[in-house]
Amino acid sequence: MTARPGVRGEPALLVSFDGGVRERTVCHRPDRYRLLERDVDARGRIARGGGYSYAAASFGGGSVPVEMQRFNRILDFDPARRTIEVEAGVTLGELLPVTARAGLWLAVQPGYPAITVGGCIAANVHGKNPLRDGTFHSCVADLTLFHPDHGFRRLSETEGTSAFELTCGGYGLTGIVVAATLRLEPLGGSQVSVKRHAVGTLPEAVRVVQDLAGKSLFAYTWHDATPRRRTFGRGYVYEGTLDPGGLDAGDLAAPYRVLTAAARARLPFSLWNTPSARVFASAYWHLERHRRDVTTSDLFDAIFPFARRSTYFRLFGRPGLVEYQVIVPFDRVESFLAELGRLILSAGPPAVMLSMKAFAGEPSRLRFEADGICLTLNLERSATTLDLLTRLDELSIEMGARPNIIKDSRLPARVVRACYPEYEHFRQELAGFDPRRRFRSELSERLGL
Repeated sequence: MTARPGVRGEPALLVSFDGGVRERTVCHRPDRYRLLERDVDARGRIARGGGYSYAAASFGGGSVPVEMQRFNRILDFDPARRTIEVEAGVTLGELLPVTARAGLWLAVQPGYPAITVGGCIAANVHGKNPLRDGTFHSCVADLTLFHPDHGFRRLSETEGTSAFELTCGGYGLTGIVVAATLRLEPLGGSQVSVKRHAVGTLPEAVRVVQDLAGKSLFAYTWHDATPRRRTFGRGYVYEGTLDPGGLDAGDLAAPYRVLTAAARARLPFSLWNTPSARVFASAYWHLERHRRDVTTSDLFDAIFPFARRSTYFRLFGRPGLVEYQVIVPFDRVESFLAELGRLILSAGPPAVMLSMKAFAGEPSRLRFEADGICLTLNLERSATTLDLLTRLDELSIEMGARPNIIKDSRLPARVVRACYPEYEHFRQELAGFDPRRRFRSELSERLGL
C-alpha cells in the first residue's frame, strides 16, 4: 500500500526508555483532526507522545503508533479562571513559560520537559511532591478523546465520568487524547532555594521527608544503593522552597539537549556496573558534604533535574537500565526497607541509586496512587538485577505495595493483579468501553488488558 503524506511516516525503531522493549514499525503521523479519523489498516492503534515511558505503552502489541507531537497548539488560556486548554502534543517545557508569565503553573510536573500533556494524562504521572500536589489526574478539568467507535467526545468529572476516569491513568487504551483543559496553580517566583539534610539510613530519611513534604515545594531523597554494608542507605534529603519574587523568563525556558530513548541507548555498552556505581556514589556523597547547606536553583532545573544533566541516563547505554518504583504503605515502610536492604546486600546487584518521597492518593483502577512512601531504585540491566526484581515483586505483594506500571517494562501481569485490587474492575470497564480492542500496546498485551 502506498503511503499517503500526513498519514503514514517513515519506518521507525521504537524503544522503551529503559531499553527493555524494541520494535521496528511504521508510525502514523497525523497533523490534522480529520486524519485521526482515517483507518490506518486492520491493526489496532495506540497514541504516542514524547516516548519517555519506561514501559512500552505507546507501541507494540500489533498496534500502529499514532504520534501526536504535531498536535501542539495552545487552544485557550484563561488566567482569571486558572485554566489552559492545549492539544495533547504540547510538552511541559513549552507550557511552563506561557503560564508562568501570568504567574501560574501546573503543580504536578514529572521530571523531563519533553514529556507531553497526553502522556501525562495516560500515565497519570506524579511530580516532586505527590503528598501535597497529588497526581496529574487532579490537574485535568476535562479532555477530548477520539475513538473510532465513539467519535470525538468531551469528557470530565461530570460529563462522561466513567470514560474520563478510565482514561486518566488508562495507558492510552481508551483512545487518543486529543486535547485537555488543565487546572493551574499560582506561581510566586522562578528561583528555588534547595536545603540539603544529610541522613545516615533509609528509615531516618523517611522520617525527615515525611516531615518536610507537606510544607515544601518538594522533598525527596538520594541514597547510596550500592551493595556495601557500611555505606548502604546513607544519603541526603533535598527540600525545595520557592523564593518569592519576580518571574524571569530565562529561568523557565532554559535551552537543553533533548534526550530520546534512542539517544539514551547510543553507547553500545553500559558504563554503569558495581565498581563504577560505588565510585560515583562515594564521590557524590563527599562532594555534597562540602557544598553549602542551602543553594539556589532556577525553577527549570529544580523541576526538570535531568534536562541539562542527561549523562546519567546515557551511561546505561544500549543494555539499558531497570527502574523499580513502588509505593509502600506508611505502616509497612520500615519492614519493607529492612528486607530491601537485606536483598541488595546479599544479591549484590549493580545498583546505582535509590530515592524516596512521600505520596498521598486514593487507589483507583490501575493508577499509581496511594498513601505511603514512593521508593525508586535504579539498576543496570543484568541477570542479577532481573533475579532481584523477581524477589522485589514478591516483597511488594507481601507488603501490599503498589509498583509503578509505567516505570517497569518487565512487570508481570501476575504481580499487577496481586498488587492492584482494582485490576479486574479496570479490565472489565475497558472491555465494556472498547470491546473490539481498538487500542493496545505491548504493555496491555503483557498485562492481559
